[in-house]
Amino acid sequence: MTVRAILWDFGDTLADERWMRAPMPEAPRWPELYARFSESELAERWNIGAVGIDEIAAHFAEQLGIEAARVRAHMEACSRAIIFFPLVHELTQRRALPQAIVTVNPDIFSLVVVPAYALSSQFEAIVTSWQTGSLDKAELCDRAIAMLNPQFRRDECLLIDNREDAVARWTDKGGAAFHFQGERDLHDRFAEFVRGG
Repeated sequence: MTVRAILWDFGDTLADERWMRAPMPEAPRWPELYARFSESELAERWNIGAVGIDEIAAHFAEQLGIEAARVRAHMEACSRAIIFFPLVHELTQRRALPQAIVTVNPDIFSLVVVPAYALSSQFEAIVTSWQTGSLDKAELCDRAIAMLNPQFRRDECLLIDNREDAVARWTDKGGAAFHFQGERDLHDRFAEFVRGG
């Protein structure tokens, strides 16, 4: 396999995806409420850009009985306290090949996470579900390839993702993929992927 570009998933591949569940002192129910919300239709609508951060903050404010501005401030603080996986971070810093982030994430990712961690300086393209209006990882990958180099073939662009369904969707379309199951395994095998780059 000759890899010419790497397409990185974000949550639970580059970083621990539970960052938004950090405790809020005045709202002890926050982690539980957010975990439940993550599986809801409203969360899905947020992920495709049908609603924005202000509507989500208002939704939680009503449930918690606090101001929406306080909820948004907490969500933004959570987004600046993400725990990145150190061995994976090291690989992205090498920039051995052109690389993109392809992620199912809402507007707060672009508004806060991307600038907070200077992701635009590390990745040549960042494609999010909220901007594209799609939860289909394969579609996000195709968009990333178009931004990196439209001449790259799908089988030359390696998706690294912790979700088996996302990996399957991309390989079904002819893409190259690696099912991320731990940073040590990826770190040990990374040279195999970039050798042909």
